[in-house]
Amino acid sequence: MTSDTALKWRRRLLHALVCLAGGTFMALAFPPYDLGNLVWVGLISLLCVLWNGRAGFWRGAAYGWLYGMGWYCVSFWWIHNVGYVFRIPLPVFLGIAFLPLMTVYACLVGLWGGMANTLLRPRLAPIPDTAGMKPERRKLAWSAWTTADLLSTLRSAIGCGAMWVCIEWLRANGTLGFSWNSMGMALYNGLSLVQWAEFIGTAALSFFPAAAGVILWGASRRTWLQYRATGRGCRPWDFYALIVVLFGLFAGGLALSKVYSPLVMFQRKDVLQLPVMGVQLNLDQIERIEGGPIQPHLYGAHLRETRQAFNQVQQDTVRKAIENPELAITQQLPLWVIWPESAMGCPIHQNTTTGELMPDFYTSKNFFGEEGLPMVRQQIREMGGKDFVLFTGVDQNLWEPTGKDKEYIPRGMYNSMAIIPGGQDSITTVSKQHLMPFGEYIPFAEEIEWIGDLYSQMTGTQVGDGIRPGQGDDPIPVAVPGTSETVGVIPAICYEDTVGRLLTKYVRKGPQVIVNISNDGWFRDSCCGEQQARNAAFRCIELRRPMVRAANMGYTCAIAPNGAFMDILQKADGTPHLPGHSYAVLPVDKNAGYTLYALFGDWAVALCAMLVVVTSIAALRRH
Repeated sequence: MTSDTALKWRRRLLHALVCLAGGTFMALAFPPYDLGNLVWVGLISLLCVLWNGRAGFWRGAAYGWLYGMGWYCVSFWWIHNVGYVFRIPLPVFLGIAFLPLMTVYACLVGLWGGMANTLLRPRLAPIPDTAGMKPERRKLAWSAWTTADLLSTLRSAIGCGAMWVCIEWLRANGTLGFSWNSMGMALYNGLSLVQWAEFIGTAALSFFPAAAGVILWGASRRTWLQYRATGRGCRPWDFYALIVVLFGLFAGGLALSKVYSPLVMFQRKDVLQLPVMGVQLNLDQIERIEGGPIQPHLYGAHLRETRQAFNQVQQDTVRKAIENPELAITQQLPLWVIWPESAMGCPIHQNTTTGELMPDFYTSKNFFGEEGLPMVRQQIREMGGKDFVLFTGVDQNLWEPTGKDKEYIPRGMYNSMAIIPGGQDSITTVSKQHLMPFGEYIPFAEEIEWIGDLYSQMTGTQVGDGIRPGQGDDPIPVAVPGTSETVGVIPAICYEDTVGRLLTKYVRKGPQVIVNISNDGWFRDSCCGEQQARNAAFRCIELRRPMVRAANMGYTCAIAPNGAFMDILQKADGTPHLPGHSYAVLPVDKNAGYTLYALFGDWAVALCAMLVVVTSIAALRRH
């Protein structure tokens, strides 16, 4: 190998390491590290590699892919906990699930890198040779070079920022859709810039840090080159303009955050105060699986935890009254109580023709049937001396009668949310629509049979057997006990609170609350719960609706319409993994309307796609 070849390979290795390190650096902007300001400079290392070498799609795609692998493998490392749950050795799980999934997602960053290194690459003209020129001509030459370089960088900033929005939208949609930790989510701290998600959606927020990274790279390079050649740097007008734009967005975001804050909303007469409580047992999924598919004791455990939570709320009210005797403190016991996904521990069986609940075919028990439901309602009434509405996760089996005595045809199993009013003879269910890949179904298993067979052979388990997606887009009307008010519930089961396009279709005018039930026990004692809760906060901003969520093992909390966490179940050291409850009074706007995002969805993503096309066409015309 010649010295030139060896030097070339050493350079490639160095560039590869820089890209991997840059992606890892970007991952630090998200929970659990939460160094959000890093997002503004996180792309610069990748840009330095791309734009300080030859142009070419595949070169850019390769380095972009490495950057994506560094980012996603660190940011989503908690996914490997699923392997422990299914007793799959870590190397096997990494090989058959984790690394292939991260490779797919990183290919989207590779697509961005390929575009950034070709059609979206700035025209980097060499610095002018001003030797022997008179001062006036020298000044004009540098001015022309600076202007041309600045305009070229701005074009690239717009194109690269818009392209990044597009790849994140692609990652959030489709069979393997996963919207967590988009670049815009790193802007959460301070609750200012993220308020613009009400208008453009969370995905489009990524335009600002992606474009800012290009501008910072271009302004720094331009200033350094001129200073090195002349001893005097140029004024980075593009950087100044960026600061002005960001300051305007920051100031406007602060105003929006204040308008939708609980303190301001509670001062309005058209805002309903809704006391809610989320309860969790903090059960690892391994404990759940070892206990068997039917665990009726879970209902009793949630009931005991709820009783303790009611007592705690009463004690806190008395304590506040003693500490502040001058304040008029009114006790507000929870009117809605939320239990996590699959909290009941026993499936319910329902007749598709009559809608009636049926006894279990295997145990003959009527857990939620004629005897079970009155028992639940009676126990609800005994807590706190008043009724409340119970939201809980259940596994729901539907059966269609054949016409013969006690003969039924199975019509599917659903992951559902059951809503049980305290004083009414009814139970309402709504089923999960956005199923978890490899958890509740195997992608392409129905279309390509050997995929499901191969996965079963390698893992020794049949994942998601029989689970079907729900349907519908109507919010669930739920009464507020003790009042004449009815609030529309936007249901979100499991990680549906991270899927903006799904919750948007439930939005209607009037009072609404997002209710999420999750089971983060699949990912054990990891940062999964924190990342999901942070992601869920953006749904509140996009729709301007409050949210209450119970997670079993993670962030059981309440979130205000401005995305602020009102109450989080956590230890004194800030870790969320413990049994207990979260209590808050949600501000529910009785006259809530539609946000721009609720009306038009990802319109800003479509605009970014158009910007990419226009920028690319302009580059092709120049060539």
